[in-house]
Formats: sequence, structure tokens, C-alpha cells
Amino acid sequence: MRQQHSIITGRASVITEKEFRNEFTDIMADSFEVMECYYEAKIQVLEESLTNLTLLDNAREIAFLCKEIIRTKNALRKISNKKRLS
Repeated sequence: MRQQHSIITGRASVITEKEFRNEFTDIMADSFEVMECYYEAKIQVLEESLTNLTLLDNAREIAFLCKEIIRTKNALRKISNKKRLS
């Protein structure tokens, strides 16, 4: 089944896992501030993607987005700990 444009269907567009991986690849930066900004922006995008999804129609997407939010918050927590220790 092909995904139709959100204007045609009246539904919000859903970011696929492949599109997400292409848009947010892990960064290799030497500044803790840069990495923090990156992960905070990533969390914000993920949370915004969740707002238009319904559990009945988009259960897999919701599960994927929740797992990505958890992974990203854990990475952000590790960066914050490293920043405090430095």
C-alpha cells in the first residue's frame, strides 16, 4: 500500500523508520554543547511526531518513536554526566 499525501487523506504524515534513520544519524562531535543541542532537537522532533498518531491506526510507529525517545534521552543523560565530570 502506497502512502498518500497528508492533504489528500486528511491525516498527518508519519515519519518512517528509514526516513528517521536518514534524517538523524548519530553525530561525532567534540563539543558537549553541540551533542546536547542535537539530541534535544531529535527528542523534540520525535515528540512532535507522536502528537498526531492514534494507537489504533499507528501502534507500530508509536512503539518505534517511544523506543527512539528513550534511547535518545539515555544518550543525552550520558552526555550530561560526561559534561559534569569534565
